[in-house]
Amino acid sequence: MRELVILGSSSIVTPPNPSSSSTPHHHSSKSKTKPSFRSNLLPSSSKPIPTLHSRSPLLSTTRLDLARRKSLLNYYLDLASKLVEDGRLNDFAIIAESVIASGVEVSHFVDGLNVMALAKGISKNLSEGNVESVVEVLRRVEKLGIPPLKLFDGVAMELLRAEFVRIVNCLDLEQFVVLMEALAGFSFCIKELTEPPQFIEICIHKRNPEMAVRYACLFPHEGILFCSIIKKFGKKGDLDAALAAYEASKQHSDVPNMYVYRAVIDVCGLCGDYMKSRYIYEDILNQKVIPNTYVFNSLMNVNAHDLGYTLHVYKNMQNLGVTADIASYNILLKACSFAGRVDLAQDVYKEVKQLESAGQLKLDDFTYCTIIKIFADAKLWQMALKIKEDMLSSGVNPNKFTWSSLISACANAGLVEQAIKLFEEMHLAGCEPNSQCCNILLHACVEACQYDRAFRLFQTWKGSEVQDIFNADNNASAITISSVEHAQSHDIITVPNIASNSHHLGFIKNFPFMPSSTT
Repeated sequence: MRELVILGSSSIVTPPNPSSSSTPHHHSSKSKTKPSFRSNLLPSSSKPIPTLHSRSPLLSTTRLDLARRKSLLNYYLDLASKLVEDGRLNDFAIIAESVIASGVEVSHFVDGLNVMALAKGISKNLSEGNVESVVEVLRRVEKLGIPPLKLFDGVAMELLRAEFVRIVNCLDLEQFVVLMEALAGFSFCIKELTEPPQFIEICIHKRNPEMAVRYACLFPHEGILFCSIIKKFGKKGDLDAALAAYEASKQHSDVPNMYVYRAVIDVCGLCGDYMKSRYIYEDILNQKVIPNTYVFNSLMNVNAHDLGYTLHVYKNMQNLGVTADIASYNILLKACSFAGRVDLAQDVYKEVKQLESAGQLKLDDFTYCTIIKIFADAKLWQMALKIKEDMLSSGVNPNKFTWSSLISACANAGLVEQAIKLFEEMHLAGCEPNSQCCNILLHACVEACQYDRAFRLFQTWKGSEVQDIFNADNNASAITISSVEHAQSHDIITVPNIASNSHHLGFIKNFPFMPSSTT
């Protein structure tokens, strides 16, 4: 075994000699007084590190027996543990380098260390802000062949975790990320030391996308974390930070990430800057990357108010060989609705129905709801009702928005009876109406001058227990606006009881919502 050489202070101090009968012959008389074992074992922070002459091979197999070598190793192990517990990490590294250089097995040195003392010393340095010192010592230890992770047991990891929490709470984001990056390089399980969502939330609050992305890169599923970071900045309305996170994620990713592309395009729409979404799309194409269906859908959805651009993107999608799904066609219908293009919406709907017949697509409630709304806005109530029949035959149940559009289609055409019938069907189908449905129905009654129905519906809405909203007794066959206002007799407008043979809503006694300002 090679001799142990410990470099440090210029003073020369030998460790305690287990053999009291022999001393090295070459020592002078001044060096015959040996330091006590306890004084060497518990060095103060100001005490120099014990050093040895290279001429005295203390661990030489030719001059020392096994017991002496073991005693010397234990001495330096205790010394190293005390040094690191005092926070003297650099001195600890010197001891470790010297002991291992003398031929001691790495496993023997690691097994003999006081892990708790090591953890306390590291925590002490971290609490004093000496992150770089901690990282540097762990690097030096790793170079010796000692995996830094083996220097920490369960209790030591808890101390380390507590220190990380303190750093995060102090909002020292850069110090925390630097330390996490170093520990990740030492094969530490970063997720066990801190929760990613917590730190990312702090980065969002501090508007620091760079630190958020650097931290996300430490995890194998960084792509998902990139999306989360971008979306969270978008929800805060901070588009610049979201775009900075997007650019930073590109620097840390070697392959195109469709999730990130979609997230940043969605955020552009959320923040109301659709032009930025177009620049991102062009940038993706310039990278010779073909977006997938979901990226195209997000781009079309953000730009749905611009029918021309939406159709342009859809054609590019077809030219690139990307298959459109039902969401793609729903977005096209949405763009047609915004533009009021009933003719184009009909063409899209026919194409989708053909694809459904071929088994390539399955229409959903959003498809039917959108096309019904387009016909309703155009007062094409018959076509809207035809779509409802298609919907039911396909096994898709209308939701409250679809029912609302159907009621609106009839109401806009002045068909109060048909609107009331649809309202009844909605309730019988188990779909609870919302305030929009009732407002549409009220408006239809007013437009048709059926004020009795309007007032009775309104009174029921306010909570009165009315058995039959639209069927009044014979004494209430006519209600007038002017009579309510106590107008003169020649101003009274009587309304015949047209509800007597009409559909009614006697099964509804109250509504689970209150009238709105529109009401």
